[in-house]
Parts: sequence; structure tokens; C-alpha cells
Amino acid sequence: MNKQNSLLASIFAFVFLAIAGISLGQQRDYDAKASIIEGIQRFEQGTTGSDSLFALGESHSELGQIAAYNRGRALLESAEKAGEARQAFQRAIKDNSDPGMTSDAWHNIGNSLLMEQDLENAIEAYKSALRANPTNEAARYNLSYALRMLNNEQDQQQDQQQDQQQDQQQDQQQDQQQDQQQDQQDQQDQQQDQQQQDQQDQQDQQQQDQQQDQQQQDQQDQQDQQQQDQQQEQQQEQQQSQPEQVEGQISKEDMERILESLERGEEEVQAKLMRAKSQGKKKKIEKDW
Repeated sequence: MNKQNSLLASIFAFVFLAIAGISLGQQRDYDAKASIIEGIQRFEQGTTGSDSLFALGESHSELGQIAAYNRGRALLESAEKAGEARQAFQRAIKDNSDPGMTSDAWHNIGNSLLMEQDLENAIEAYKSALRANPTNEAARYNLSYALRMLNNEQDQQQDQQQDQQQDQQQDQQQDQQQDQQQDQQDQQDQQQDQQQQDQQDQQDQQQQDQQQDQQQQDQQDQQDQQQQDQQQEQQQEQQQSQPEQVEGQISKEDMERILESLERGEEEVQAKLMRAKSQGKKKKIEKDW
């Protein structure tokens, strides 16, 4: 009897839990659906908090993907939350059999990437939207727009590269010109330095020659002075070697001169006498001495 009662109690408990589980699941879906509805109302009114309500709505067993899509739409209103919006759209796409919602989700992913200037990934997202729904004209238009922006960006990059290349070429040319000018200036400076050095060398050589000439002249003057001094010394020695003349005494030279003059005087006297005899006259002859 006790075993039967225990079995009946277990069966009753299982049935109660099953009924309670069904009711809990229904309550969760009810609350999630209510959050989704309130979130839509706030989104349409432009008030805040719709993204949080859609996040609660993602727990719905059937409407979770719609809630995720709506949350992505709400987050996409703010450029700072573009990354969170993409994550919500990706949850909406996962295991979604609705091509229209899938295409719209890819389209909005492309829009979020376009907001961040990620043109290449945005183009791929728009292409995925068109693959899910080829009639999505908004995705087609934005794809064309993104392609034009990418082409313009590439053109700008090419222009910038060309400008950079031109700038680099101009800089290189300017550098080359500056280098050439610097080389020319260096050569001129070297030539000037060489000329100055040559002039300095010439001046030094001239000074050296002048110094040598002066030294030679000084040596010659010294030699001349020495010779002159020697001559004077010799003359002094000669004078000192000759005997001094005694005062009142006639020198030998003076005596010779006197005798010469006496002899000349005697010859003159004799000549006068001879003339007188020849004339027959007598004259008194007086000697001058």
C-alpha cells in the first residue's frame, strides 16, 4: 500500500512539474513579447531604452530573431554603437529562414560598416543582402554608392601617391641641386683656399728669400768689416813698425830731396857761366845757397 502511494506521489509530482514548466515557458514568452511590443513603441516615438527592451525580447522562443533585428535597428541610431548593432543583426541572421529579414539584416550590417568608412566590408555585406533577396533595391543602391566611394577613395589614393611621388621627385631634384650647388661652393672654397695658400706660400718664400738675402748681406757686411778691421790693424802694425822721426833731425828722404835740389842748382850755375863766357862778359856769380 505504501509502495502504491509512493508511486502515485511520484507521478503526481512529475505531472505538476511538467505543467509548471509549460506555464513558466509561456510566461517567459509572454514577458519577452511584451518587451518587444514596448520596445517597438519607444523606437517609433524616438524615446530611449528601446534597445534594452529588445534585448529582453530576444529570449522569446519564436520571436527572438525579430527582437535581435529590432535591437540592431535601435543601436544603429548611434554611430558609437555600430559594432553592437552588427552583433545583433548577426544574431538575427543565424538560423533564420526568412530571406527578407536576412537580406535586411545584411543590408543594415553594410550600413554600420559604411558609417565606419569600412567600404570593402560594407560592399560585401550589401552583396550578401542581394544574394538573400535580389529585389532589395535599398541594398542595391547602397552597394552602388559604396562602390563609387571606394573608386573615389582609390582615385584619391592614386592622386595622393602621384602627388607624393611628384613631391618626392621635386624633393630629390631640389636635394640634387642643393648638393650640386654645395659641391660647386666647396670647389670654389677649395680653389680660394688653394689660392690663398699659394699666396701665403709665395709670401713665405719671399720672406724667406729676403731673410736669406739679409743674412747674406749681413755676412758680407761682417766680412767687409772684418777685412777693414784687419787692414786697419795691418796699417797700425806697419806704422808701429816704422821708426819714429826725431824732432829737429832730417830724414833720409828729406836729405835726398835736398841733394837733388842742390845738384839741380849747381847745373844751373854752370850753365849760366858757360853762357857768360860765350858772351865775353864777366858776371859776379852768387850762389843762391
